[in-house]
Amino acid sequence: MVTLRHRIPCISFLLAAGWLFGSCATSNSVAPAPSPTKLSITGISPQAVSTTGGTSITITGTAFAAEAAVMVGGRAATNVSVQGTTIITATMPPIPTPGLAEVAVTSGGARAVLSGRLNLIAPSGANQPPVVTTMRSIGSRINQPTGFADIDETVTLTATVADNETPVSGLTFEWSGPGTFTGSGTSVTWRVPSSVGTTPAPVTVTLTVTELYTEGTVTHRNVGTGQFVMQVHDSQKEIMDMGVDFLTLFSRSEVPTDVVLHNFSPTCDDGQGRVNEASDVDNSRAMVVEDFSKFTVARRPPVTFNFGGRCPFRLRTADACSSYTVHWEATIKRGPNEGKREITDGIDYVTAVLEQNRWRLCHSDFDGTVRVPALGTVEHVSR
Repeated sequence: MVTLRHRIPCISFLLAAGWLFGSCATSNSVAPAPSPTKLSITGISPQAVSTTGGTSITITGTAFAAEAAVMVGGRAATNVSVQGTTIITATMPPIPTPGLAEVAVTSGGARAVLSGRLNLIAPSGANQPPVVTTMRSIGSRINQPTGFADIDETVTLTATVADNETPVSGLTFEWSGPGTFTGSGTSVTWRVPSSVGTTPAPVTVTLTVTELYTEGTVTHRNVGTGQFVMQVHDSQKEIMDMGVDFLTLFSRSEVPTDVVLHNFSPTCDDGQGRVNEASDVDNSRAMVVEDFSKFTVARRPPVTFNFGGRCPFRLRTADACSSYTVHWEATIKRGPNEGKREITDGIDYVTAVLEQNRWRLCHSDFDGTVRVPALGTVEHVSR
């Protein structure tokens, strides 16, 4: 037996002309799917913008998706934000040529174009951009020179800016570069990166100053920039490494005096520090032969800084003060104790100066004891 479910009877119509029309419907009929919405641009606001860029624009249309990209006059807009399927906001790029510009949106593999609706207007040129006249740094230490910083140090960066038409308070400032900037305006703090590779290393900080001004109904943008190159050091390591290098070379009797002193400044303290140390090295070479296998040196951190000040031991004028625990053993070459063993222990104080953004050594002063075991003598020395 055949069962008919939900059968809806056919209805026939007989028209006066003698034609018969019939209509049958069932619950299994399916409505046609709607056509997908096509990507399109229907409008843009404002319709007149500056060639200097920076203006926020709103694009209306259909079928905008989250990954949409915007091109204006062949250049990519920035800060693209899809507000929904029908609205996109974006920031105009700088476009040097005035006139009508094509607007294009790419989304979902499709591309829509709007032509003849966006007018690019160039500024008259009467308004000049702001000028960054000076930039300098103020370090965390007293008398620290401008342009000098240590890794991971926090310094203050200050700029002087001039603009003929707009007061400084009406300008906007953006500091950029490696590290972290805090604050705004002409003075900010800068946390220097904790690593910059081999030091000293030049690190460039850029200040971008923007002026907004209106000509007619269009807002234009003037931009001025300034760059400041900081010499970034790892002063603790640089100075300690030089101190160890000097004391190590001093402990090798075959090394010439000039090589031992290759990191000493010839001008610090009018060159007297290097002259005195050269005399000490020459005297040591003449009097003893060092047993380099017995030599030891240990750093005594931290290095202290007092630019243009004095170091505690003997009040030497210097920018930095370091010290090292040393042990030497040598054979006496001449005099009544010739051939006997000499053992020296103590602390060597080494000062450093910053010259042309490079650390150089200046003075070396030793304080400790000298023993001659064969004689049972112990002598305090300070030289």
